[in-house]
Amino acid sequence: MAQKQPKKVLITGANGFIGNQLMQYYKAQGIAAVGVDLCGNGDDIIQGDIAEPETISEQLKDCDVVVHTAALVSNSIADADMWRVNVQATANLVAAAEKYKVRRFVQISSIVAYGNSAEGELDETQPVHADGGSYVLTKLASEHTVLTATANSAMELVIIRPGDVYGPGSRPWVILPIEAINKGQFMLPAKGEGFFRPIYIDDLIRGIALAVSTKEASGEIFNLSCEGYITTKEFFSHHYSWMNKRGPLAVSTGLALFAAAAATKIANLTGGVNEASTATVVQLCTKSWFSIAKAEKILGWKPEMPFDEGMQRSKTWAQQQGLI
Repeated sequence: MAQKQPKKVLITGANGFIGNQLMQYYKAQGIAAVGVDLCGNGDDIIQGDIAEPETISEQLKDCDVVVHTAALVSNSIADADMWRVNVQATANLVAAAEKYKVRRFVQISSIVAYGNSAEGELDETQPVHADGGSYVLTKLASEHTVLTATANSAMELVIIRPGDVYGPGSRPWVILPIEAINKGQFMLPAKGEGFFRPIYIDDLIRGIALAVSTKEASGEIFNLSCEGYITTKEFFSHHYSWMNKRGPLAVSTGLALFAAAAATKIANLTGGVNEASTATVVQLCTKSWFSIAKAEKILGWKPEMPFDEGMQRSKTWAQQQGLI
């Protein structure tokens, strides 16, 4: 595998879970990186809006690789907002990257692009399917956006589909479950027998870095996930253990959907947000897992973090943050 380290990397969504960890990785490796987010930090993360790429034109001119992590990750935000950020802003960014002759564009997508109804082990040849909420649809559409933009371009494209990314700072798989458990509002559909495909954040960051530097990765799509799967009940039982509680409560899918719909109505009436929406319920019922053979063959990548150690690190972080 031929490696070509980037001269300088531009990372969108640099204040986010994945983007910030990627910034720290490149800093530790001594590779120049600049972050972009709606709020800067006065140092290596500049204030800019990817929907208006001219606000970051100087950074695009200066970088040979863009890693696009910025996205709304939610099953409850309005469809129009999800489309504006995840799809339209991506289209603007990839067009600007080509204009300023960026060498490689790495799009961070998601395994949700396969849809919620797919079953069994899926590799990158599996057809995508928009059977889910706005998050599923917009992640799929963002892939189409970058594929279309680079079809006749000299700019190299790599698409990454991460599994269920957990670890210190993970909002969907650490912070939100803890909050819901504390409120007595956490339940699992499909009696806790849905499939969960955890990948620790450090393993994902290492895989993204290999996708940036491996020459043979150009034009490819990669699943970056664990080998196989565990049940949702097994995954979330750790959160209950951290908090010295019994659980999780595993119920029928019908009951979970009813509860989610009711909670969403209440949230809408009170001006709140219910992340445990019906789309989230369906997502937690999935019966698919992902082949990582392609990433191993082309990138030389495999996950290294033992699951129990990754969960222990997540627990320690949650304690430090006062969440538990």
